Amino acid sequence: MPAAAAIIPAVIGAGASIFGASQAAGASKQAAQLQYQASQQGMQQIKDALAKVLPGIQTAADQARSDVTGAAGTAAQNLWNVADTGATGITGAAGQANEFLNPFLQAGTGAATSLAQMMQPGGDLNRNFTAADMQTLDPGYQFRLDMANKALANSAAARGGALGGGQLRALSTLNQNLASSEMQNAFTRFQTQQDARFNRFNTLANMGMTAGTQSGANLINAANLAAGLRTGAAQQGGAWNYGAAQYGGTAEQNAAQNIANLTMGGAQDITQLLTGGANAQASGIVGSANAWNQGLQGVAGAAGQVGNYYQQQNLLNFMKQNPGVFGRGGYGNPAIGNA
Repeated sequence: MPAAAAIIPAVIGAGASIFGASQAAGASKQAAQLQYQASQQGMQQIKDALAKVLPGIQTAADQARSDVTGAAGTAAQNLWNVADTGATGITGAAGQANEFLNPFLQAGTGAATSLAQMMQPGGDLNRNFTAADMQTLDPGYQFRLDMANKALANSAAARGGALGGGQLRALSTLNQNLASSEMQNAFTRFQTQQDARFNRFNTLANMGMTAGTQSGANLINAANLAAGLRTGAAQQGGAWNYGAAQYGGTAEQNAAQNIANLTMGGAQDITQLLTGGANAQASGIVGSANAWNQGLQGVAGAAGQVGNYYQQQNLLNFMKQNPGVFGRGGYGNPAIGNA
């Protein structure tokens, strides 16, 4: 067999091994590159999705907190305005009611002032009865006294023109009795008049005190009602604001938790994609190396076949050229030597 014909199969096998190794290595690299690109695209999609979603979650939470807080604040302010209007109306109504009581209050105040002045030592309602009072209270006393004396004098004149001792005693007794009787009557009228004046002023003073008591009660009740309205509005408004703050805080907390969860989940997905891409690249490199290793093993096998072929040819040529070496006295096989 010609040498070229013997070598051709080995050379063809070596070429096929090299071609197959090249194809396998290229396919492994291409598959790894595609997988790596897919992982990169997946990571970018996750990043893009997070970039769109996360701000929206925070914005929604901020808007919810703002809306609830604003609504609570507006409701609380409206409630306060209503309560303040009601409290002002109650206070105004109490003031109007007290305006009706004001004349009685003023009259009572004036009467109490006058009564206090008159009840001072030497005042009109705190002094002794005098003869001047008797003259004032009983202006007919002197007339009746003059008439009695004149009648007694006329009687004496009719009997001789002179008053005897008995007549003088009778006139004195008449004057004393009349003075005593009229003095008592005048004093009684004086007391009655003083009591009447005191009672009138005292009645006015009591009326003023009653009006003052009612006026004060009106103001106190109005103040209590107004304070109750304002306090209730403040408490309710505070409760609304507190509830809104709690809701807003919960919304912000939930948003932060969701953002954290999505961010961690995205990071885990990205990590897996990075790991998968790296593994794909590593697998491609290993696969390419394995393909080339297998191809090189095929080339080495073909080279071994060619080497064996040339070695066998050289041995045959040597045997033909040196037949005695393999004869009966040689070191080789006698059968071969005799051939």
